[in-house]
Amino acid sequence: MIDGAKLLSTIDEIVKEKQINRTIILESIKEGIKKAYEKHFDPEATIIVNIDNQTGQITVQKELKVVKKVEDDLLEIGLNEAKKEYGENVTIGDTVYEPINSEEFSRLAIIQVGQIIKQQIKEAEKDSIFDEYINEKGNLMNGVVIAAEERYLLIEVDRTFAYMPRKNLIFSDHYDVGDQILFLAEDVNKSKNAGQITASRTSNDFLAKLMEREVPEIFEKVIEIKAIARDPGRRSKIAVFSHNENIDPIGACVGTKGSRINKVTEELNDEKIDICIYSPNNKEFIINSLSPVKVISIVTNDKNKEADVVVPDEQLSLAIGKGGSAAKLVAKLTKWKLNIINYSEALANKTNILWNGNINEEELAELQIKLKDKVKEKQTKFEEKQRVAPPELPEVETFEIIEEHLVEDNNGYLDNEENYHVESLVEENDVDIQQELQKEIATIEDTLSFFEENTPDKDDEEINYDEYDDYYADK
Repeated sequence: MIDGAKLLSTIDEIVKEKQINRTIILESIKEGIKKAYEKHFDPEATIIVNIDNQTGQITVQKELKVVKKVEDDLLEIGLNEAKKEYGENVTIGDTVYEPINSEEFSRLAIIQVGQIIKQQIKEAEKDSIFDEYINEKGNLMNGVVIAAEERYLLIEVDRTFAYMPRKNLIFSDHYDVGDQILFLAEDVNKSKNAGQITASRTSNDFLAKLMEREVPEIFEKVIEIKAIARDPGRRSKIAVFSHNENIDPIGACVGTKGSRINKVTEELNDEKIDICIYSPNNKEFIINSLSPVKVISIVTNDKNKEADVVVPDEQLSLAIGKGGSAAKLVAKLTKWKLNIINYSEALANKTNILWNGNINEEELAELQIKLKDKVKEKQTKFEEKQRVAPPELPEVETFEIIEEHLVEDNNGYLDNEENYHVESLVEENDVDIQQELQKEIATIEDTLSFFEENTPDKDDEEINYDEYDDYYADK
């Protein structure tokens, strides 16, 4: 039926290419032949298939029960016939194995064998890939984008594919077919059709693994990442803890002049990363997580996991962030609900100021002076920018106004500016001149508007994220 030498050669190729265990392939072929015979000849028959490991020769046998009177010749054999074929020692109730001539297999049966073998090999390949990549779950992987669809990316990774839903991409990510991509193997599942690996660039674990890659102390477990909160592509907060009191966890994560953290932010499309020190003490952890914002007073409710926090007036916007983004990150990081108010509001509400944060009254006064000086410096730079000599105005074509068309008052002067219009300077029926004057005056107004004083955007005044960068630059 099948050339044995060719069969063994084909098996060797499959083992090498698909990296599937040889035994699995042989068992798949046996199962395929067995099912093919049962389907095309006798579904109730018991078929035994053997393959010689040296020659590749396939033998197929049908199991028969020795009986006194045959009722089903496909499953039974008479005693006399059995003795004739298998020897005088055969008795009723014995089981004998009748060789099946390969010629009995029709062409359809052979096709069926091929289909079953292919399916078995495919399943075995899935199992093999799953066994190989299951240990990669939770690790960073590299691949090449081979399909960029509206809802997902398909990524080629060595022997398999990774499937990345668009929601698992950072909002500023843009990948085309052929691009290299770094991602986290979020899950490995052999039942997936499109790809056995589910990929992600937005999970907290992706950031954790990037930090582990860039910070040897994290990889070596000297520094431990205790918690992460992310707004992917925008800002993240990481709480770290050092098991060695001689190692500064923030300094180690940031690196010299930001060398370590900058590599992480670059991979995340300039996602800003704030690092704080973890503490098992809830109050201390909340205070640390709000850095670089200073905390004047904090009252916690352990039962409801809720905290009232008082911060300096000048840092309230920084503590809350645009749309509450900064406060939300702290809440995610600490798993606490935060009620943040400024110092002035706390005094107005006669709130009890405990001064149990990380700043006292004297330091608060110094901070206010420092921040005011910083604001004054920025304002000075802004004013200097406004004083820069403007470029020369473009020449404006002048128009002669016929004297008898001027509107004069009793003293021979023009009426007050707010009491006349372009229409007053021309004859009512001279429409062309009137329209031309309107166009020229509009041009002059547009030119002059270029030199009007620009005011900073309100949101920019409220939140100064430079304070984050200044804080970590000193580390």
